[in-house]
This record gives sequence, structure tokens and C-alpha cells, in this order.
Amino acid sequence: MKGGLSSGRPGRALFMSLVGSLVVSLGAPVTAIAQGGPPPQRRNAASMDAERTEMERRFQARLDTIVRERLQLTDEQFTKLRDVASRTESVRRALRRDEYTARYALRRELMAGARASETRVAEILDQMPKLEQRKLDLLETEQRELATFLTAIQRARYFALQDELRRSMQELQRNRMERRDTVPGGDSSSVVRRRGPPPTH
Repeated sequence: MKGGLSSGRPGRALFMSLVGSLVVSLGAPVTAIAQGGPPPQRRNAASMDAERTEMERRFQARLDTIVRERLQLTDEQFTKLRDVASRTESVRRALRRDEYTARYALRRELMAGARASETRVAEILDQMPKLEQRKLDLLETEQRELATFLTAIQRARYFALQDELRRSMQELQRNRMERRDTVPGGDSSSVVRRRGPPPTH
């Protein structure tokens, strides 16, 4: 198989699954690629879309290489891994969205102070263990499927890579938010207004 991660929706699903949400470098901090050059200049929308597409293509190609090398996969194993990622990513994305929505709703209730609804807060708190259970169920299902074609060591490396990418993306997102909040002359209130539940599509 020579198509790599950039070919077809299963390949993109593996890309999204491993990113969790753009970064990675063997034996070095995984922020290296994302921070490896100056940000693209803002031009028109078409130019920005083209740059984004090219950046994703290069990242997917790099991720293709890293997954194969880290896990030492055969072509058959890599194809099956893409298939598993394709089936699980939509579930994982929905879980992330549901968890974020619940935490956001809880924050809003608590910020209301004396006006907070005991009933609503109790409903949200009841959701939390269920969300955790859904994540555990998904992990168990994913592990069971991966065990049919990956060794235990390969599975351990796969989940270590996922965790590495996830933590790096979270760090990059935090840094980006901090920079946006501290832009000279910027309106921090506009940043706060933009923060809310993610789109449901």
C-alpha cells in the first residue's frame, strides 16, 4: 500500500484520530513541525485554503511515515489500522463534543451564582460518569479490534503516540489562546464571546 494517510476518508480519519486534532517529529518535541517556520501571510480566502490544504497534506504524509516507523507496521497492518480509525473517529469526536458541552454548561451554571439551577447542575453532574463510561467502552472496543492485527507492543506504541499528539495539540491550543488574549490593542471581551460549545455538525 503506497497511498498513505492523505488518500481517502479512512486516511483522514486516522489523521484526525491521532491528532485528536498538527504536529510530530520522531525523537523531538512534537511541536517542531507546527513551529518550524513563520506563519503564512494572510491573503485572500482561496490562498489561505490552499495553504491549509498543503499543510495538511504534508502533515499527513509525515504522520504516515511516523506511524509506520513507530509501530513497525506492514502494509496490511497499516490498512487495517486506518479502517479501525475510520470507524472510531466519529464516535470519539461526538464524545469530545458532548463532554465539552457538558463542562461548558456546568461552568455557566456555576457562574450564575445564586441564580444557578440545582436541578440543572445535578443533571450535568449525572452526565459526567456516563461520558467517562462511554470513553472507556470506546477504548475497550478499539483495543479489542486492534488486538486482532497488532501486537501488544504495537498497540502500546500506538496509544503512546496518540497521547503525545493530544498533549501537544492541547499545549498549542493553550498557547494560541494566550497569544490571542494578549494581542496589543485587542479586545479580550470578543475572545470571551467566541468561546462556547463547539458547532454540532
